[in-house]
Amino acid sequence: MTVKVVKLDGDLDFSKKTQIATLLAEADNTDIAIVDLAGVTYIDSSCLSCLALQKKRMHENGTAAILRIAGASESLRRIFEICGLDKTFELYPSLEHAQDAGAVSPR
Repeated sequence: MTVKVVKLDGDLDFSKKTQIATLLAEADNTDIAIVDLAGVTYIDSSCLSCLALQKKRMHENGTAAILRIAGASESLRRIFEICGLDKTFELYPSLEHAQDAGAVSPR
């Protein structure tokens, strides 16, 4: 399985959507994309949409299409839960945990 780590930081809002989509596109043909949010302080719906579209692109490219969110703060995790995205993405407390999980889902 191929793995790509994408590190994001700061406030992720509409003004960063294009930049985020470009970074995520580097994982289009990988089986597992790990998005490290340890340095992220805020994420809005446009950037959450980028994550969902990334998973869709990976699936359309015939990969395992596993998207892991790593290192999200408690408030960011809560946003994923409220939006139901904790069921779409695998959430891990740190990048190391996400990498150590291999091809196994945390559920």
